[in-house]
Amino acid sequence: MPVFSGWITVDTALELLLRQQPVLWRGQRQQYQKDVIPTGFTTLNHALPGGGWHPGALTELLVKQYGIGEFSLLLPALKSLTAQRKWVALVNPPYIPYAPALENAGLHLDYLLIVDTDNDDEALWSIEQLLRTGTFSAVVGWIKQSKAEKQRRLQLAAETGQCWAVTYRPESEAESHSPAAFRLVLSVQQASLDIDICKSRGGKPRQVALDRSLFDQPQGVQWPCKKN
Repeated sequence: MPVFSGWITVDTALELLLRQQPVLWRGQRQQYQKDVIPTGFTTLNHALPGGGWHPGALTELLVKQYGIGEFSLLLPALKSLTAQRKWVALVNPPYIPYAPALENAGLHLDYLLIVDTDNDDEALWSIEQLLRTGTFSAVVGWIKQSKAEKQRRLQLAAETGQCWAVTYRPESEAESHSPAAFRLVLSVQQASLDIDICKSRGGKPRQVALDRSLFDQPQGVQWPCKKN
């Protein structure tokens, strides 16, 4: 039986627990992981708790249509991770990945895995398994339909593997319940990519506008054709 040399208060015990368990957080006080992944966009970093994307959490990006810069939004972070020889996976991308373009964007292809599936159920299963391995630093998946139960499984798997999980989902799902730690609705204007951070663990809802010229650099996101 352990021997205690003194008393420990409830507040102190809770504080220790919060520090030791990164999956726990307090709504009135921000608890951040130290290893957040900078987004590559200063304005967005300032809007997200801790200054970037969070490993061990599921981020949902809700879009009305593809091709508005939604993948460019992730490229700086993915580039940084593969440069550190950390594995990244793309699951069921809607366009055929074009290796020269991805390499031109700065991704190290030796640390990039692409998984192609036939349907959402297979994609969700693949994402969950990849997250749980602890091998991948980021797993990005494209999902057309998913129930809250499936998203909860992904959130738990991300926590287990301490992996940054991202799922693209239709904008029409914005009003539905989701256990994801972060939810961002993306829309495009003539001169900007508008980001509505409608759910943010440890933070507050925010709106961010990124100048579209930031995505006009040779990032290599033009994939040649859409899958059937």
